[in-house]
Amino acid sequence: MMDERMELTFLDSGREPQCAPDPQFPDGKVLDFGMGQNVQRCVLEVPYPAPRCGAYQIHCSECGLTVALTVAGRRDDPRTVALPCKPKKSEIN
Repeated sequence: MMDERMELTFLDSGREPQCAPDPQFPDGKVLDFGMGQNVQRCVLEVPYPAPRCGAYQIHCSECGLTVALTVAGRRDDPRTVALPCKPKKSEIN
């Protein structure tokens, strides 16, 4: 599920995984950048597992928020990301 406002870019390091995946996350991780706060979020699924080591850059065209998360091409990679909705400057007041 990809929100049409979100642009996802894979930044490929060209490296293959060197370490075993974390056994605590055999089905991937859910990342919540809202840090548990009661804020509105955009939730999206990212390609899982990643093709190899690198990072996903996620940019919201609605509010301008950009985040990056590292990936390693393993079973413990993120599969779902929740981003806090950031109001546009024109909406803050």
